Amino acid sequence: SSVHFGEIGTRPVDAAREGTVNTPGGMLPTIALGILGLLATTGCSIAMALHGNPEPNFQAFEVGSTRKQVEIQLGAAQTSETLESGKRRDTYRYEIGNAPNGHRALMNLYIDLATLFLYELPGTVIEAKMGHWEESQIIYDRQDRVLEIHGYRPPPPSSIEQASQEAQKQFTHPPPAGQEKPAQK
Repeated sequence: SSVHFGEIGTRPVDAAREGTVNTPGGMLPTIALGILGLLATTGCSIAMALHGNPEPNFQAFEVGSTRKQVEIQLGAAQTSETLESGKRRDTYRYEIGNAPNGHRALMNLYIDLATLFLYELPGTVIEAKMGHWEESQIIYDRQDRVLEIHGYRPPPPSSIEQASQEAQKQFTHPPPAGQEKPAQK
């Protein structure tokens, strides 16, 4: 027996009992469409955390380094300008704070699962706002050696960070011959 809305004596409860709702094909297409929509938005924050631009290593070049050493870290120059006596000023643009991070991606996955994927929208917005762009200008001589570095340079590590790095080195590098390992507490 079919139930038609608008007949005397029929109620929406009767339609629900029979497994039909006022949509073509019943509830199954509605549920399938909802699941498809959920899956389509799932994983964006995770993928964004796994993809990004590695940060340049500013310790890999200094005054006297070659252009190639600089460009390995900063990429190709955005602009290049010829100066007097054969010098060149190159401008580099790069992203800081958006390096690929597997741990951040796992955290996004765990939060997604714990919130039944409700975190995906704010997580994607947070990932989209990660990082910022910086610019540096480097002046080269005729032999493509660095003469001057201007612009962004990362701040030096704090004393706490330096102490932490030194403490980690004790456990990651074997001691020189004749020295004992420090006692662990």
